[in-house]
Amino acid sequence: MFHTFVQCALFCVTVYCCRWWQMRERWKLLSRLPGPRCFPLIGAMYVIPGRDTSRYLETIIGLTGAYGSPCCIWLGPVPVVIVSSADHARTILTSPATVEKASFYRFTPLQGIFSLPADKWRAHRKLIQPSFNQSILRGFIPLFVQKTDAMMRGLGEMAEKGQTFDVYRFTARCTLDMIFATTLGTDMHIQDKPVCSYLEVLEELFEIVTIRAVNLFLHPQWLYRWTSVYRKETKALEEFCRPSKMILARKATESCQRFSLIAQLQNSAMLDSAAMEQELNTIIFAGNETSAMTVANTILLLAMHPHVQEKLVDEIRLQCGAEGEQSIGYETLNRLTYMELVLKESLRLLPIAAVVGRRTTAEVDLGQYRLPADIDIVIDIFDIHRNPAYWGSDADRFRPERFEGLRHDPFALLPFSAGSRNCVGLRYAWISMKIMLLKVLRSYRIDTDLKLEDLTMKIALTMKISNGHMVRLKRRQ
Repeated sequence: MFHTFVQCALFCVTVYCCRWWQMRERWKLLSRLPGPRCFPLIGAMYVIPGRDTSRYLETIIGLTGAYGSPCCIWLGPVPVVIVSSADHARTILTSPATVEKASFYRFTPLQGIFSLPADKWRAHRKLIQPSFNQSILRGFIPLFVQKTDAMMRGLGEMAEKGQTFDVYRFTARCTLDMIFATTLGTDMHIQDKPVCSYLEVLEELFEIVTIRAVNLFLHPQWLYRWTSVYRKETKALEEFCRPSKMILARKATESCQRFSLIAQLQNSAMLDSAAMEQELNTIIFAGNETSAMTVANTILLLAMHPHVQEKLVDEIRLQCGAEGEQSIGYETLNRLTYMELVLKESLRLLPIAAVVGRRTTAEVDLGQYRLPADIDIVIDIFDIHRNPAYWGSDADRFRPERFEGLRHDPFALLPFSAGSRNCVGLRYAWISMKIMLLKVLRSYRIDTDLKLEDLTMKIALTMKISNGHMVRLKRRQ
């Protein structure tokens, strides 16, 4: 008995010593990185502004401004490395040692392709990718137009009233209608309903996720389950998952289009019903949030810059004619080259994914520094997009012409991320956004009282404008 006890004790001591040695090497590497002063137990958690998500982006910008790229902040015993240069972003987004998503993504309800472990992600992406090929996207255009026309009826009512309103309320309902009707093959007629509780729940849910990600005391599930935040999340998750559950139940008794996403998922032997539901939740969120927010951001920026707005209207009239003169086709959209510059500039100044996270699975060389395995890395895309070294002295200005003939570093513009885990629905988003902008600008002149410097941002998984997309519409002659 005593002999067994000694063996167990020696084993525990050996494991502890090995772990201590591993951590010692890890701390040694990370101690070379600049960052805010750490204190016992709390590390540098004092710089995190509690539950105020409107200050998270400001905090990240402050850290990179003070300490450069890379820098390291310790949230208690947990290190997080922040990078804010194109070179460092290139390394992180293309290295085979950083394919895994950061550990804090496990708190999101998006457990499909968005945050899966690398081995599962590869298989799921291969399964989903065919649903976004060019021939299928061409076939979606009539549905994009139909749903945009429904949005235009709502905007027409606001134009008649002459009131200032948040245009995101309309773009979000439109893109949600689009993703259901196209990729998921289910017409929900969301824009015909007076209220869309799904969008309200989405905002609440991702605010909760963001708060939990930066608060170490909310990380352990056993502890989190006792909090009021957990009860709010549980209630919100029920509403968030309802559309995917309904679609799967309906499609189980219906035949699907051969190349629709639902058909791809149902015909796969690798996915059970829970995995299919997770993928649908991810596609619904990603297909809605990116396009809706980008179009709303762009409309607001165009309202702030009338000369850019009128230049874009001139291109639309030249390439597409007046309203109703010709149908919108794939080739027509490709001819809207200035619109592409406008969208790129909008995504540069106001990236939806202002920060993204990866996790190291092996040591990574980052210039003069070496990052150990098993740490989270945050890529500060917002700062990269506004760095004068890449974009000139007017990097904080909205000037679409900067992209004319500009050969910029591809990792200085990351609106859809980059590398192998970039956005699977990039072309889908590009087509839907162009159609929405084309329709709005061909019919209305947009105005606002806001200026670019008035905007305040918050991070709730994605970046949002806290003071809203407040505009007025006036019908064009």
